[in-house]
Amino acid sequence: MTSHNKYEKIKEADDNVIAEWRHTKWITLSSFSFMIPAVVAFYHKMYDHAIILFLTSIISANYWRKATYSWRRNLDLIFAKISFIFYVYNGVKYVNTIFDMIFGYGGLILLIVLYYLSGELLKIKNERWYECHVGFHLWMMWEQLLIIKNIIKENNLICK
Repeated sequence: MTSHNKYEKIKEADDNVIAEWRHTKWITLSSFSFMIPAVVAFYHKMYDHAIILFLTSIISANYWRKATYSWRRNLDLIFAKISFIFYVYNGVKYVNTIFDMIFGYGGLILLIVLYYLSGELLKIKNERWYECHVGFHLWMMWEQLLIIKNIIKENNLICK
């Protein structure tokens, strides 16, 4: 194999990379923030929520540890959408006090903006794109906790 062919293989591999580790390490770390509401849900015997959050966390971290166009990205995109729909449904169903609705629906708008900005900033190679995605993950965790708190309250799932 000539050095030219080696260079082409390296270039092809680099073309597959979506983002660099210096950025995605923070997104990988923030992916594990979903474990916090997962533990809360598990403690309150909300096993469906715990499983969805655990899987979302692992799948997301697995993708962001090496952000390439691959099956890991596809799995992350699909499972993130499933989780998002699951939590929007539960938010609409269980979040019913005015304060929580303002916080929850306002937070939903913020989530959409942060997700959109992270993608747009990444496209134009703005170095701060990943901060929006980390913010998206962290705010998502707070939204999940808000929804879980309301489900616990409505279903009287307080563990003693």
